[in-house]
Amino acid sequence: MIEYLYDAIRATAGEDITIAASITDETGEAFTGECHLMLFDDLALIDTVKGLTFDNKTWDFHIPADTTRGRLGRYWYCICAEDVALCFKQPIYLISTKVINIFIKN
Repeated sequence: MIEYLYDAIRATAGEDITIAASITDETGEAFTGECHLMLFDDLALIDTVKGLTFDNKTWDFHIPADTTRGRLGRYWYCICAEDVALCFKQPIYLISTKVINIFIKN
């Protein structure tokens, strides 16, 4: 499951995650250079994923399931082009596939 929440993403840990971005240059033309997505925890880089161009304007970044397996909570991603960050780090929240029922007794 992948859900876009304003400027954050919520996704299921241990599943493939695809993040798409429309990237243009300063003139509005589609950017065709090399792009990649970097995934971070609060302290360090976890993985770098190369972008796959789609329709010459939208970039798809595929984070493999193994990268997020066993990780829960808030992480960060940033999209870069030619080794320059195109945005601030954005939050990505990884959730579990397990359902937990909590009962509160009075």
